[in-house]
Amino acid sequence: MTYRLFIDSANPQEWDLARKRGWLHGVTTNPLIISRAGKRVDMATAADLVEAAKSRELAEIQLQVTGHSADEMLASGRALRELWGRVTVKVPATAAGFEAASVLCREGAIVTITACYTAHQTMLAASIGARYVAPYYGRMLDAGLDADNRLDAMLRIADLQENLAVLVASIRSIDQLETLTARGFDTFTLTAALAEAVGQAAESDAAAADFMKAAEDSLRA
Repeated sequence: MTYRLFIDSANPQEWDLARKRGWLHGVTTNPLIISRAGKRVDMATAADLVEAAKSRELAEIQLQVTGHSADEMLASGRALRELWGRVTVKVPATAAGFEAASVLCREGAIVTITACYTAHQTMLAASIGARYVAPYYGRMLDAGLDADNRLDAMLRIADLQENLAVLVASIRSIDQLETLTARGFDTFTLTAALAEAVGQAAESDAAAADFMKAAEDSLRA
């Protein structure tokens, strides 16, 4: 099993820490993430983010369509796809979104169906040829939904496909990440704060400090 970890960020400086630690597969964004970073949600910003991803040799950057209608989303998705061959086009799991996404998939775009909350949306994503479905785990818990059973159903559907992954978003803690990984999930996107904490444990830091103390003590002996 190959694990794919993304960072949810429109700030390239936040990408660098994860990239230096060697685990960063790619970046996911959406209009909320971009606007919260103090940037305009437009093609110029998308192009800037793509250039930052290129310079860092990321495997993938996910950019989300804008628009209310299927036609508007389709036009947006086509424009985003033209920016770089490693752009994954995110499309919301709405009626208009599926209409636009189905065309994008037929045209050869790599597509994520985002804000996916149900197993049947996952089935539809598989049927149109999407690469990912992105459920919002933390938001599902906040809404009082049976998030674990819903995600497990999505994973069972995805496991029957040749090229569909469940990209779990809205992870709130390392404990959630570990539990979901143990249940078979292998693709996640993490906030910048959570990304900074990944791979660290107080016990590991203490052991490393002990090792170095022993090494330094031996030189003084």
